[in-house]
Amino acid sequence: MVSLRHIAPRSLLLLTLFIAVVSFQALGQESFTASVNRNPVRYGQNVQLKFTLKNFRKNVEAPKISGLKLRSGPSTSQSNSWVNGKSSSETSYTFTYEVVVQKDITIPALRITGPSGILTSKPIQLRVISSNVNPEEIKRSNALGDLACVIEVSDDDVFIGEPIVATFKIYNRASNLDVREYVVPEMPGFWKEVVGQADPSWEPQVIGGRRYNVANVRTVVLFPQQTGTISLTGFELTGYMRTSFFDGKNVSAKSDPVSIRVRPLPEPLPTDNLGTFKRLKVQSKISTKESMANEAVTVEIIYSGEGNLKFIQEPNLNWPSEFEVFDPEVKDRIKISEQGESGSRVFRYVVIPRSPGTYQIPTIEGSWFNYLKRDYQTIRHVGPTITIERNESVPESGMSYNSKTDVQVLNQDIRYIQTNWNGKCLQKAHWNGRNAWAIGLLSLGPFFFGLAWFFKRRRELIQRDSLGYRKKQARSKVRSELRTAKNLIQDTAAFYPALGKGMEGYLLAKLGWNASQNQRDSLQAALEKHASSCAAEWMDVLERIDMARFAPGSVPPPTEMLEIASRLVDQTEKTWNA
Repeated sequence: MVSLRHIAPRSLLLLTLFIAVVSFQALGQESFTASVNRNPVRYGQNVQLKFTLKNFRKNVEAPKISGLKLRSGPSTSQSNSWVNGKSSSETSYTFTYEVVVQKDITIPALRITGPSGILTSKPIQLRVISSNVNPEEIKRSNALGDLACVIEVSDDDVFIGEPIVATFKIYNRASNLDVREYVVPEMPGFWKEVVGQADPSWEPQVIGGRRYNVANVRTVVLFPQQTGTISLTGFELTGYMRTSFFDGKNVSAKSDPVSIRVRPLPEPLPTDNLGTFKRLKVQSKISTKESMANEAVTVEIIYSGEGNLKFIQEPNLNWPSEFEVFDPEVKDRIKISEQGESGSRVFRYVVIPRSPGTYQIPTIEGSWFNYLKRDYQTIRHVGPTITIERNESVPESGMSYNSKTDVQVLNQDIRYIQTNWNGKCLQKAHWNGRNAWAIGLLSLGPFFFGLAWFFKRRRELIQRDSLGYRKKQARSKVRSELRTAKNLIQDTAAFYPALGKGMEGYLLAKLGWNASQNQRDSLQAALEKHASSCAAEWMDVLERIDMARFAPGSVPPPTEMLEIASRLVDQTEKTWNA
C-alpha cells in the first residue's frame, strides 16, 4: 500500500504547476509598444507619443528626445477584457511633444522592466516636413513664448485727433488654460470708443510654425488728446494651467509697453478748424421750401465722414434777423468698428420765420485736417432758400410783425402825459410809524438774493472741483456710515457689510477713486503713499471685515470693530499726506 505521506507532496506540486500554466495562458503575453499620432509632421506642430503596456502595469516617464520638446503629459487610459477564459489588460501613456527642428527625428527604442523581464519598444523614424515660415514670424513666435498679453495698434506715429485702433489679445499655446482675470488699462491721454464684440473666445493661429490659441479681449478706437509720447501699458492676466488631470500651476502674463508718438497739427492752425478726419463733408436740409410766417420750420446741418465726429461743435451761423432760432438738437448716427469711427452728426434747428419774404439758409464754412494727406482742407456749403408767405390767420396785433425795414423812427417825445393830476393820493400820515416795517420788508429782497447767490456760488465750486469736494466730505460721510453701522450692532449679518461699505467709501473718497479702481494691491500702494503710518492697520481692518461676512466668530465683536474703525479714521485724518 502506497503511503499518503509520499503522495500528497507530489500531487501538490503537480497542482501548483497546473495552476501556473493555466494562469499564464489566461493572462496572456506581455508587450511594450510605442506609436505616434502623425508621421510625417511639420516643423512647429505638436505630435503625440503613445506608449502601450499589455498585461502588466508600470509607470512610464517622459523620455528626452532630441528635436522634440515636451509640452504636456502624460495622459493615461486603461482597459480590461476577458475573452474565452483569457484575461487581458492594456495601459497607455500619451505625451505631447513639439517639433523644434527642421530635420527628421529618430525616436529611440525604449526599455522597460516587466514581470517576466526587460521589454523593448521599436524605434520610430519621424519625418519632419520643412515649412515655408517667414523668419519674422519665427522671431515673433520666440518673443511670445507660451503665454503672452499683447497690445496691437494700427499706427504708432499719428497726429493729435487721428484715430488709432488698439487690440488687446492673449496668445496661449496650452489647450488647458483657465483665464481667471485680465486687466485692460485705462489709457490716459486718449478719448476712447470701445468696439462692440462678442465674448472673447479662442481662435487657432499659426505663428512662426507654432500653433497658438488667440483671444481678442477688447478692441478700442483711440483718439489722442495730447501731444508727445504716450505709453500704453498695464494689460495683464492671471490664470491656472493644468499640467495633469489632478495637478496644475498658477500662471500670469503682462504686456510690453507700446509707445505712441502724437504730433501736433501743422502751423498755422485755421481759426475755423473742426478737427482731424479722414473724410468730412457738410450739407443742410430744410423740412419745406415754402411756409407761412410764424410757422415752425426744421433746418438740419449734417456733418458726415470718418473721424471723431463727436468732437464737432455747433456751427456759428449768421441767421436772418427775421428768424427766431432755438437751440439745436444734436443727433449722432455714428458706427464704431475695427476700422474706426464713421457716420454723421446732425444739428437739428427749429426756426420760426416772423416776417414774409424769401430767405437763404446760412452758408456753412470750415476747415479740417486730413491726416491721410497731412494737410488742411476746407468745406463750404451754400444753404437752400425758403419762401415765407404772410399768415392771414394771425392778426396784425398778434405775434406777427412786418419786416424791420417797415419800422420808422419818429425821433419825437412821447405825448399825452398828464401833468396836472387832481386825483386822490394816500396821506403822508398813513406812513408815519411804519418806516421800520418798510425797511425790514425791503431788506428781505437783498437778503434772499445774497443767500441765493451764496448757494449758487457754492454749487459752482462743487461742480468745478467735484473731486476736491468729495475728499472734503469724506470724513462727514464716514461718520454717518459709522452711525448707521452702530444702529445695526445687534445684527452682525447687517453690521459688517454696513461697516465695510462706510470704510471703503471713505478711502475711495479720500483717494478720488471710483469703485472699479478698488483693488487690494492698488489700495495698499496708495495708502502707503498717503498714510504710511496706518496703511498696514487699514489693510488688516478691511481683511477682518471681509472675513466677518463669512465667519463672524473669527473676528473681534462689533463694538470693538466699531471703536477700531473710528480711531483709524481719526488717525488717517491727522496723518493724511495729500
